[in-house]
Amino acid sequence: MTFQISRRGLLASVAASAGLSVLPRCALAAEELVAATFGGTWANVQKQVLAPYFTKRTSASVVQSPMLATEQIAKLTAAKGGQPPFDVAMLDEGPALEAIDAGLIARYDPAKSPNFAALNAPFKGDYGPAITMQAIGIAYNPKTVKTPPTSWDDLWKPEFKGRVGITSLASTLGLAFLLDVNRLAGGTEADMEPGFAKLKTLLPNLAAVSANFGAHGALFQQGEIDIGVQNFNFAEELKAKGVPIEFVRVNTGTPAWKTTMHVVAGALKPELAYAYVDSQIAPEVQSEMQKSPWNVIPTNSKVPFSGLVAEKIAASPADLDKMVFFDWKTVNQHRAAWTQRFNREIRV
Repeated sequence: MTFQISRRGLLASVAASAGLSVLPRCALAAEELVAATFGGTWANVQKQVLAPYFTKRTSASVVQSPMLATEQIAKLTAAKGGQPPFDVAMLDEGPALEAIDAGLIARYDPAKSPNFAALNAPFKGDYGPAITMQAIGIAYNPKTVKTPPTSWDDLWKPEFKGRVGITSLASTLGLAFLLDVNRLAGGTEADMEPGFAKLKTLLPNLAAVSANFGAHGALFQQGEIDIGVQNFNFAEELKAKGVPIEFVRVNTGTPAWKTTMHVVAGALKPELAYAYVDSQIAPEVQSEMQKSPWNVIPTNSKVPFSGLVAEKIAASPADLDKMVFFDWKTVNQHRAAWTQRFNREIRV
């Protein structure tokens, strides 16, 4: 299977999936950016908050294409040396390091990004800003789960046989869950045996392994699972939509990672790409995204933590330092092998 695809082909696939007609790129807006995003909450909030702000700022339009970070890497790798399929990448820590090593994203120039200086220090990357922190825990249906869970071990309880949901290792959510289970079982990023051994014992309780955030959220909405691993803001968005769901942090420490945004190497619209990334870290945008139902953790120092972010995750940037982090350079060395093993031994 090849991931080689032209810009026009990418736009066609995006439009087709949304039931839209497709025009050649030359027939679209004169100034147009193509930006990758994640599915679920991210696709929604960037469409409703970031895109209008960017268009007002630049008078340009943007096509936002939802895909996993691993898919973005695959597409950029296939197009390397030619025309990249999108101008802006949105990545988690592991894929971002992979993209840097492969020369897929450009070194970020703060002089072209007025809001970069206002970022809290940990979020100023040489290849692009961290636009949020993502924190994970347990989501559950309060109608069927009467005692709120407190630890990952609760997923193994006999009463949840066939009612637990997790995601595949193609998603950082699923990978971070396995890494944390492994950590608690005595493993390290260089030794995942304890984690896989522990995860195998969860098989009787597994109802499904979702391929992505959208599919995972649908399991809760459709009542196919009662409990499972989930991102904080994804769970809170579902709750705001009326889905019976609650989110809790586990008592062994909250696994978290940075999500970053990048100008792609060889971007066709580099100036617009910088404007788009800079718009994402603008205080106005981050303030709006922190509101319910989005609850996106801000990284701009001009945006104080508030609402559910302050209540459930962190009252200040200093609280983020207390979360559980992983060695993504080591993880990248093994991720492909772990994914194959996961698909062979765990995925149902």
